[in-house]
Amino acid sequence: MTLADAADLTTGNAHHALRRLVDIGAVTVRRRGGLTVLSPEKVVIQLSAYRNLVKDTLAVTTTTAINDLLTSHPAAVTLGGPDAAIQWIGGKNTVATVGSRLAYVDEDLPETLQLTFPPGDEVRVLIRDAVARRTWHTGYTSRAQTYADLFALPGWQATEFRTALHRRLFNGADWDQKATVDG
Repeated sequence: MTLADAADLTTGNAHHALRRLVDIGAVTVRRRGGLTVLSPEKVVIQLSAYRNLVKDTLAVTTTTAINDLLTSHPAAVTLGGPDAAIQWIGGKNTVATVGSRLAYVDEDLPETLQLTFPPGDEVRVLIRDAVARRTWHTGYTSRAQTYADLFALPGWQATEFRTALHRRLFNGADWDQKATVDG
């Protein structure tokens, strides 16, 4: 199964992960292989419900520490949370003050760099796994990961960014696709 390969899962684990999405009608599994996403919004909301930032946090540090790491090892960091939301809603912050930030670092980041995160309360540092490293090419988390992270972040700012991202991602009904006519 392509999904299992992309996510570094066994086929059985991929089917198990999809079970709830199939049960709620968000995804259907095709007989000849593959799957169809019927409700992207339900998929993203389900992902959001399982997100646990507290459990997954490596460190909580300062913005300066992350900016220094971005300067010295830019390929080893992906920004998430409000910073990624700003990217996905148009590149300009018209929503709220940023509030708590998220930064993902490679799971194999040298321990000497991990130990240099000074304590702070501005940026939650999380692990970027091999799948994320392969798929997050913009310097920001994916739209779905950004939404899930904002859902799990406390504070009114995260709620405002999640609401703005939701409007951008799910502005119309899935079935209300405008047909384009070449003239």
